[in-house]
Formats: sequence, C-alpha cells, structure tokens
Amino acid sequence: MKSFEQSFEVNCAVDKVWNFYTDIKHLEIITPPNMKLKIIETSNKQIVEGLRMTISGRLVLYNSKWNSIISLVDISKHMYIDEMVKGPFKKWKHIHLFSEIGKNQTVITDKIEFELPFLFLGKLMEGYVENNLKKIFKFRAFQTVSNLSNKSAGG
Repeated sequence: MKSFEQSFEVNCAVDKVWNFYTDIKHLEIITPPNMKLKIIETSNKQIVEGLRMTISGRLVLYNSKWNSIISLVDISKHMYIDEMVKGPFKKWKHIHLFSEIGKNQTVITDKIEFELPFLFLGKLMEGYVENNLKKIFKFRAFQTVSNLSNKSAGG
C-alpha cells in the first residue's frame, strides 16, 4: 500500500471551503483539463455519506471509468472520505480534511492510500502514479486558491 499526502492553505473561512468542496461540481473546477474528467452519474449533487458516483477520464495511463462511494462524512471535523469501489486501482482511499487556522484561513489536507493492480508491474508503476498525483494536487491547490481566496472578504 502506497500513501500520498498534501496540505495547502487558502485565505478563506473553513465553512466556505467546506461548501465549495462538498458541491460535486468542484471536481470539474479543481481537476486538470488534460484528465478530461466527466461526471457520468451521481446519487447526489452534494457530498453526503453514502453518495455513489461514476466518473470517467484519463485517470492513470488511459481513459477509464471510476466508481466511488463517500464512506464517511464528519461535518463537525470538516472531513470526508471517498473510496473507489471499481476502477483502475486495486485500492483507493482519499481522506479530505479542512482545518480552520484563523478566521479566514483554512488548511486543506488530502491523504491518499492506494494500491495498483498487477502485482510486480503495479509496484513498478507506483512512482509514476505518485508523480502524477503531485501534479494533479498542485493544480488542485492553485484552482482552490484562485476560486476561494478572493471570495473570502467579509467573513
């Protein structure tokens, strides 16, 4: 099992960050365009526990479909977990955590545990996937800051 973690700050109140990230449309905003992400089906427009979603796009090396479920939502901790049910990974668990560090400052932390299929070949590909995750999450941070920092004025 491989893990990846990234944190970044945004000048915005935690409730506004939470509202942005729990609207399913945020995926289209924070995902790099070259991934060609498309939400095929979702059981809710908001991130709620039990939400099921099917997306497609260039998720690893090729175009694929990805089915996931929101396995946990804890509003009091501003945290939710999505897990892949079916897709290009043997296992994928993504913890989204939003922590208030000031009146208009929030730290966003993403923790991912993943395992690739294909045993030895999968192990060889872990570094490639990790490098791609770094690029994806760098874009995610930029888009989040761009979309939220200027909107935090007034509280």
